[in-house]
Amino acid sequence: MKRKLFILSLIPLFLIGCNSKKESEEPKKEEEEDVFNPDVAYDVLPSTYEDTMPSLTKDGNILHCFGWSFNQIKKNLPAIAEAGFKSVQTSPVQQPKSGGSSWWAFYQPLSFSIADNSPLGTKEELKEMCDAAEELGISVICDIVFNHLANIDDKSFEPDGTPMVSPDVAKYEPEIYDLRNDSTNPTFHHVKDLPGAGGETQFYQYGNLPDLNTAHELVQERSLALLKECIDVGVDGFRFDAAKHIETSSDPEYASDFWENTLGEAKTYYRTKYNKDLYAYGEMLGSPAGRPLSYYSDQMDVTDDGYVSNIMSGLQTTNPERMLLAKRKLPQEPDKLVTWVESHDTFCERASVGNSQIPEQRLLKAWAAITAINDGRGLYFARPDSSISVAKIGSYTFENPVVGAANRFHNRFLGASTEIKGSDTTYIVERYSNKDVGALILETTTNKEISIKGLNKFPDGKYIDQVTGSEVQVSKGKANLTVDSSGIAFLCKNETELRPIITLSQRDTSFAGSLDLRVVVKNATQMSYQINGGTAVSFNGSTTITLDQTATITFKASNSSFSIEREYTYKKYDLIPGYFNVVNLRESLFDDYDVYLWSWGGKYENGLWNQDYTVQDGVMLVDTTGITGFLIGLFSKGYTIKVPTLWDSGIIKQSGDIKGDILTSGFYDGGDL
Repeated sequence: MKRKLFILSLIPLFLIGCNSKKESEEPKKEEEEDVFNPDVAYDVLPSTYEDTMPSLTKDGNILHCFGWSFNQIKKNLPAIAEAGFKSVQTSPVQQPKSGGSSWWAFYQPLSFSIADNSPLGTKEELKEMCDAAEELGISVICDIVFNHLANIDDKSFEPDGTPMVSPDVAKYEPEIYDLRNDSTNPTFHHVKDLPGAGGETQFYQYGNLPDLNTAHELVQERSLALLKECIDVGVDGFRFDAAKHIETSSDPEYASDFWENTLGEAKTYYRTKYNKDLYAYGEMLGSPAGRPLSYYSDQMDVTDDGYVSNIMSGLQTTNPERMLLAKRKLPQEPDKLVTWVESHDTFCERASVGNSQIPEQRLLKAWAAITAINDGRGLYFARPDSSISVAKIGSYTFENPVVGAANRFHNRFLGASTEIKGSDTTYIVERYSNKDVGALILETTTNKEISIKGLNKFPDGKYIDQVTGSEVQVSKGKANLTVDSSGIAFLCKNETELRPIITLSQRDTSFAGSLDLRVVVKNATQMSYQINGGTAVSFNGSTTITLDQTATITFKASNSSFSIEREYTYKKYDLIPGYFNVVNLRESLFDDYDVYLWSWGGKYENGLWNQDYTVQDGVMLVDTTGITGFLIGLFSKGYTIKVPTLWDSGIIKQSGDIKGDILTSGFYDGGDL
């Protein structure tokens, strides 16, 4: 019975000529059945529409700049604004374990203050980024870790079986560290295997990380100090890692006033300082054990990690009806939710098992689907490179025209009503108010020629696909259209000129010898580039620039409606022959640290710490004959590696893996060490 009702819900309702008929009566002719009028009393639909950024952080989509430095975010803010993102989200801003050598180190913080030694940048650089974002109407959301601090390693435990706190915490949070095992009121929890919610909020079950006693007055004071410090430099919101593992005041057991004394006070502080509302959301993977989600959603927005699963399944099986089964974690409060297609956790988990990532085409379709609806906001994950390098941008897919069209569609129809349907292989989301109407048309297969029906809210007339710019005629709720390779169209009433797109074969890179840089520009009538501020060189459509020196290149492209500008730096290195060259090392590196290589393959077999290198004119020279790869590890001066064949957790900072194409290239830019 439920199945029959579901099918009926997909059939368009025709609002004229619906008088009841006897079974013996002759059915209407098809042209009479097609008579259609929308049930919306429209004002005059807009002939023009100007894209505007939502005024409130909570109303817009978020770009997760995973692992990006503050300066990298700042540099890309104009492109982020053009793509329609209201907010950017940073990686955790606290002092990371091991100097932030790997992405996971940021989720094992040492401090409750903005880091003074982080690959993300300095406190001043964070402030400069916030100031630049403010000018463009973009909000800055910082990731915050309050549930736990860094451990020594995965094998070090207290006598009670709880993880041991890293002694490096003492440098930044001496009071918290000194009271970690206090007999009467420790700053960390020391009980395992508690029943119910206690097992979730008093002991962190993931990663063997020391769970903070968030009921402790000192922990709350330091947590609030961090939020205020971020607010003072211009941060507009926070994402709280592992939020469901921190108790609330509503919990029947192990309750505390942590959130009221931290987030609650920070909201008051932000409103007093800026006269607007602080935005915050908490990570909720799954549901809190035996507790209502409202314990958290009463204080902050929450993540909806499961919503997209049916959408992804429907896209994979080309079954839009499957997509209609997607259910919200908070159906009564959908505007309290943050949804993603993929998160840093899901991406990194796939990378750990062979990098079997979701195809980009499917990601784009899912992003269009989750952002077209009227509940909550989307979090778009900017993928890192395959090595999950820190402070390196691995992907610029946030600039994809489909992403921008989806974000602008979301912004345009804030507060509008929603109707979702699916039939055959097409998924449709209609958005409408008495002032505007639009629709997402999503083809789940590779078909490009689509015939659709059931545009129930569309008056007859011409509409424009915001992805391709092509005209689509809607008549009696039906339309024929051609989608591009994305399989996505956004139909709106006004005509639009497509934004210029600049595609480069490489951005902000280093090279040896010479570099052929391929440039392709679309949707522009004028395009040019300047090298090192010299004379502008115009070109038509595409060109190749051959570089044989370090250069900063400024690219410009425009049409009658839009103009964009991008600047990238290409650094040339002269290599010392006969070795693998690690270049761009800071002068004090070998004075500040003991530098080791962790090499594998060939004579190093499964891995060996070694110092088989020489330094010449500031360049590290490595003989890579016969090996598979290596990385560079920094240790404190005088540190002793006890077992050279085992990974040593005493490492302070490390490079990414130098293997494959990087090894073949003959050099590695060590400027981040």
